[in-house]
Amino acid sequence: MGDVDYLQISEAIRDAIAESPKKSKRVLLKTLLKMFGHKTRQKHWVEAIQSSFSDVGILMSPLLVDLERDDWVVLSVTDPNLPVKDFTASQIDEESISNKALMNSWASSIGNKIFHSEKEVEIRFVIPLLEHLGYSEDDRADGYPVEQVVGVRKTKTEADFVLFDGANRCKDSALLVVEAKNVGKKIADHVSQARSYAMFLGTPYYLVTNGDDIRVFLYRSPIESDVEVFNSTRVELPASLNSLYNLISKQAVIAYRKKKMNL
Repeated sequence: MGDVDYLQISEAIRDAIAESPKKSKRVLLKTLLKMFGHKTRQKHWVEAIQSSFSDVGILMSPLLVDLERDDWVVLSVTDPNLPVKDFTASQIDEESISNKALMNSWASSIGNKIFHSEKEVEIRFVIPLLEHLGYSEDDRADGYPVEQVVGVRKTKTEADFVLFDGANRCKDSALLVVEAKNVGKKIADHVSQARSYAMFLGTPYYLVTNGDDIRVFLYRSPIESDVEVFNSTRVELPASLNSLYNLISKQAVIAYRKKKMNL
């Protein structure tokens, strides 16, 4: 990889993104390669760039290793950096180790399931996933009513799931919005709906899934771009579940909110 200082270049890119109004930039992979002095897409170069981006707190959607030279990637920065810490590494007691084994076993088996309706996606996929992410039945509000005010108009809708820190249903304890759609539905068509729920409820994150694809966004503010922090398929969950856990498990979201409040 020659004398390329990946960390220094990545820090400069991060500073430029942080100074932009939206804290996010859309860039071609070939442009990034050029910034690091590379004319072609070599796997080890792409992996080195991706690793250095992670080291300085740049989020990528999708990951660079999944891209070809002419593909676009969205680079974003958050404050605090995500993930806040590795929560899977802290699970060292006997019960936690057992729970992690069950979570991994479930992730390996769920990829073979077939869902025939939105309700099956909710019951057979979303609810077990939330349980493995540390949310109890008391934390979960199903079909949660959301009153939205746009201009002078009030509308009442329902979020499929809203996760709270305990049974107290208030804005200060709202952690996550989940919208579940039927298999085959385009997730992109429902992201704005989930975002509006996150905005009115005050949740840091929202998740949208059609049972096959899972996308998670960090909601920042009405004027800032949201950040896609997770993009995976159900089949890929065994490899990506730890990353998801470190972002939107109950303890991860609570830790993120606390750290953000202390900035």
